[in-house]
Amino acid sequence: MPRQITEKTFFKYIKCPSWVYFDATKEGGAPHHPLLARLADEGLLQEKERELVKDRPDVVEVTAEDPEEAFRQTVSFMRDGRETIYRGLLLDGHWVGHPDVLIKVEGRSRFGNYYYVAADVKRSREVRDDFKFQGCFYAELLERIQGTKPTQGYVITPDGVALTYQIEEFESAYKLTLDEIERIVAGEKPPHFLTSGCKQSPWFSECRCESESCNDLSILNRVWREEVSALREAGITTIDELAALPVPELEGRASDLRIMRLELLHTQARAIRDGKHIVLKRLELPETEIELYLDIESDPLRDLDYLFGILEVNEGKETYHSFFAENADEQGKMWAEFCVFVESHMDAPMYHYGWYELEVVRRFEARYGAPAFAREALARNMIDLLSVIRPAIAFPLSFYSLKDLAQYIGFEWRAVDASGANSVLWFEGWLKTKDKRTLQKIFEYNEDDVRATHALKQWAWEQAGPYSA
Repeated sequence: MPRQITEKTFFKYIKCPSWVYFDATKEGGAPHHPLLARLADEGLLQEKERELVKDRPDVVEVTAEDPEEAFRQTVSFMRDGRETIYRGLLLDGHWVGHPDVLIKVEGRSRFGNYYYVAADVKRSREVRDDFKFQGCFYAELLERIQGTKPTQGYVITPDGVALTYQIEEFESAYKLTLDEIERIVAGEKPPHFLTSGCKQSPWFSECRCESESCNDLSILNRVWREEVSALREAGITTIDELAALPVPELEGRASDLRIMRLELLHTQARAIRDGKHIVLKRLELPETEIELYLDIESDPLRDLDYLFGILEVNEGKETYHSFFAENADEQGKMWAEFCVFVESHMDAPMYHYGWYELEVVRRFEARYGAPAFAREALARNMIDLLSVIRPAIAFPLSFYSLKDLAQYIGFEWRAVDASGANSVLWFEGWLKTKDKRTLQKIFEYNEDDVRATHALKQWAWEQAGPYSA
């Protein structure tokens, strides 16, 4: 008997097809905290969802926990013509859909002169492909239930904005993906391919072990599936084989790949084979007496950025500064205090790791504004350390997260369970208990993040700076 396919199956497939396979074939399934599952799927807490739908007309909520009963309750609300159905359940065979909201619109269906369209509440402020797959799935289920297929899908942002997309424009890709998913849940094992998406799966250790045990090319950092296919067609199937061949021979055998990509993949393969990093070019970074290192803690389930942590390094002296907001109402005050600090360090470069801090800063500027000097300093001084290090040093690693690179150079976090996902669970726990030890753990984790960023910058400077050997 085939296992269930839900809207979340499409998210899992995009991240890691093996996630779908292991869920379908391994008994019991790997443990996955329900909040972490919602976090991975870009969802919000139900209390936040309710805030976003409470002002819609004629809101009713499906409360049944049993799937069959929840489906009957959903259809009953549809038959009654209720305007807004929250937490409905759509069921047909082994397909089960859980749209956050069903909205009544004018038209024809077997229920009368109206039909329903589906919308999901997401913390993202753009429509991603995995959202569209889910919307196509809802549309097909709705067609089976009400006799009319919606032409549009919807995503509701944390700001209450409804983003729309055309179902028809994405339907062919959806059908192909659904066919592959059906085969996988029926027991067909997909080709393994290690990606950063695998990290979100509770089966990540299985994915990683499988790829590493056969020295698979997907171990390469940020390698594309098309590149791996081209290399395999050229008779190159392992990291060792790629590392052993000279680049000119690679160029001749894999002529479809650009020479710059071949050189990079070849270098990455040598680094992994030898277990050593390789310096590719010199770093170009400002040399100043004062440096700042920024890391932001967020609770995406509440669309809340609650902690801006700064490590100030002044001629070797390190000082940690924190700016904290317990709830959304305090975010403006936190931002204002942060801006005052930034204005007092107009000429200090502000290092962060990855795109997230810059995205949050821009969002806060748009929401709360910023004094002219703070805006100037942020625009001029923010430096993404990852974008600087990536082209300069090839690491013997599959992933280049801050945790991966900092641990490679020997940095250790104080908490053995330190991770961005766990910090969300800690914050949610603290909101319920107000336990000071939990809050202190969050601050220590943030401080360790900025210290790790500093340690990585210093290490990279020693390896590839202008004065390195």
